Amino acid sequence: MEVHGECDPKFTRVKDAFKKLYQEDREIGSSFAVYKDGKPLVDLWGGFQDQDKTKAWEKETLVTVYSTTKGVAAFCIALAMEKGLIKYEEKVSTYWPEFAANGKGDISVGMLMSHQAGICSPETRNVEDYYDQNLMAEKLAGMTPIWEPGTASGYHSMTFGWLTSELILRVTGKSLGTFFREEIGNQHEIDFFIGLPESEDHRAGELIPFEIIPSENSEQQKVALTDAQKSQSNSAGTLGIHNTRAWRQAEIPSANGQGSAGGLAKLYSLVVPQDDSLKLLKDDTVNQMTTMQIEGRDLVLAVQVRWGVGFILNKHKVIYGPVESAFGHSGYGGSCAFGDPENKIGISYVMNRMLDNFNADGRSIELINATYNCL
Repeated sequence: MEVHGECDPKFTRVKDAFKKLYQEDREIGSSFAVYKDGKPLVDLWGGFQDQDKTKAWEKETLVTVYSTTKGVAAFCIALAMEKGLIKYEEKVSTYWPEFAANGKGDISVGMLMSHQAGICSPETRNVEDYYDQNLMAEKLAGMTPIWEPGTASGYHSMTFGWLTSELILRVTGKSLGTFFREEIGNQHEIDFFIGLPESEDHRAGELIPFEIIPSENSEQQKVALTDAQKSQSNSAGTLGIHNTRAWRQAEIPSANGQGSAGGLAKLYSLVVPQDDSLKLLKDDTVNQMTTMQIEGRDLVLAVQVRWGVGFILNKHKVIYGPVESAFGHSGYGGSCAFGDPENKIGISYVMNRMLDNFNADGRSIELINATYNCL
């Protein structure tokens, strides 16, 4: 299989690791990138855009990155904070008064962004509702928290998107996708979209879901679920719709960003640049957004997590390399993107062959480890 793109000679082992994934038949199409100061050290792609392997993956290929989108949404909230429009410590209801209903009046922006609000279920199985920001915001404002806000995190896998989008809408008058495009994407030439324009739809690759195999112990597992986990059943599945035009054009900043590894790695590299003149955000902003908000066993994910203001913090030094200060987000199926403030680099992996995982895809870990072996 031919690997395309560019790779600094120093990172030959990364290219070898990328090739190996195809030799072992673990990929259909993918891209991997390492950027510094907005420029590529590694920007590789290969394979095919579709399951039938009829259309080659190209530099311009975009694909749904699921929750890797959350990091981009968190950058938007951080920029709004830097502009003085939002404060992390302020109550959400200051900007969105209706949100205070049913025991949510004391939830801060920082708590909301770190999955502590207790409203982690969309409470609808109609996927058409997902495409209506006003409807979902109204639903969320009327919800009662499943647990006491601020006492634990419970991953808001879908609701995070409508919550962050409503915050941006309330303080800027723009949707989050528009705010990102105008304030970050266009200005810094970041190839990423939340709400894919029809003019770019031809670039979208096919995301290939994994086969869901029911567990023999599924009934026993249901008994052991937390209330937060049980609430996830009251939501619409997206594995059957993520290749539709309706999905791609919608703005769901928790799940449906369309991007490439190159675009995401460039974005993160401009948040942690070596050249101070390239900084997308001020140092104080980056320090605030990567300050730990809560740590412990997540009520939905059922694993130990350390949350910043919308970012996964690299506490265990596994998924985002060996640097504890690294921060980013991973997406359902395998994609990820993160910044490393110590080495001043942004790294991203994007693929179309989904695996049943959230934050520990073996493919990305192998590529990331190969990268650090070259530093």
